[in-house]
Amino acid sequence: MMLFKDHTYQFEPVVLDVKTERIIKDLPYGRGVRHYLDLYLPVGSGPFPLIIDLYGGGLLRGEKSSYKLHPSLRFVDDGYAVASPNYSLNSVNSINFPNQVAEIRAVIEYCQAHADQYCLDSSRFFLIGESSGAQLALLAGASFSAKTNLGHMPGKSFQTSFPTISGIIGLYGPYELDQFHQQFQQLAIQPKFQECGLPFSFEGIALGKRAPHKVPEKVAQANPSNYFTTKMPPVMLLAGTADRVVPYLQSVDLGRKYLKMVGRPAHTLWVADANHGIDDFDNPTIHQAKLDFLSSIC
Repeated sequence: MMLFKDHTYQFEPVVLDVKTERIIKDLPYGRGVRHYLDLYLPVGSGPFPLIIDLYGGGLLRGEKSSYKLHPSLRFVDDGYAVASPNYSLNSVNSINFPNQVAEIRAVIEYCQAHADQYCLDSSRFFLIGESSGAQLALLAGASFSAKTNLGHMPGKSFQTSFPTISGIIGLYGPYELDQFHQQFQQLAIQPKFQECGLPFSFEGIALGKRAPHKVPEKVAQANPSNYFTTKMPPVMLLAGTADRVVPYLQSVDLGRKYLKMVGRPAHTLWVADANHGIDDFDNPTIHQAKLDFLSSIC
């Protein structure tokens, strides 16, 4: 049995099928090989709202401007700029979580500092993440709005104020890392990766190579709902009911907690029979639903 952590990663670049004014590659938002972003600017004079897209990969693999960017790149034709950053990855020997949240903060501060240069509307920054990228997006938006520091970034001094996020879209993210086994049983779904819930699952590695049920304090730190306040930005959650990697009840439960703790409903879209990954979520219907959500905020 091959574990998720042992799968090889092969970079597949995103297909550029939108009208861009400019593409700027490898902008440094910090020091280090994982601290670069690519920026895609739409045609026009701006200022453009900015979508910061966070790829998934269990925090173990992934690369900026891969094929996973395509659903967010669609927004370029709608007048949105799109940033695709890299962030630090975990490995069995090096656990970076939750430092990725601090790196997202550095991405936002970099884009704000260069907003005039790239015609960005710094009052309209959005986070979109898929899978583990969704967890990072929700953690970032929630902790920023709660004015709580998560993680650190060596060599980086942050502004005293936390960045403001206008809205967040999370697709099939893992949010309650100790609930996978129970939720798969509830759904009568056999998980794709049999190490689910064990120390060397992707979620176990993020928690320090510990089984999630053994480290409740780390599980709590990784759960975005523990940072929800009434200042939390608007949220849209999407997930597929046939997901065998992350049970869609993760998103359902997060939506319930959002309503209870923030005081307003999250926008939700549960896609019948959809599985994990962009294939079942990269289509005009879902794009329009996400666009409607973003437009309702702007």
